[in-house]
Amino acid sequence: MDDYITTTTEVRETSESAALTTVSTAKQLEMQGRQIGNNIVVFFTELPKYISSFFQQYKQPIISILLILAALIAVRVLLAVLAALNSIPLLAPTFQLIGIFYSVWFAIRYLRKKSDREELASKLQSLIE
Repeated sequence: MDDYITTTTEVRETSESAALTTVSTAKQLEMQGRQIGNNIVVFFTELPKYISSFFQQYKQPIISILLILAALIAVRVLLAVLAALNSIPLLAPTFQLIGIFYSVWFAIRYLRKKSDREELASKLQSLIE
């Protein structure tokens, strides 16, 4: 009978310590959850400051990347417009004829005589300056 009482007492003490361990573990988990929640709130309140400091630090590379992306988008749009114009039946040959006539006019106007070539060179030099 003494063994029964001792065993029952040990079981009660073990179950009480397990209950206390469970309660303390639950409190620790709750505290960790609150701490994580507080860290998240602090992060989101400080986020605009982080973003502005990042932008100030890397302003030039960010602008360069955005300009490159804008140029690529512009080229894609231009190619799409040219493809659409090229698909119109008589428009492509008409543009080719216009290009040929302009090339012939340019050659006759600026490349035939030495004085005309000098005039073209002076125009290009003033444009460069």
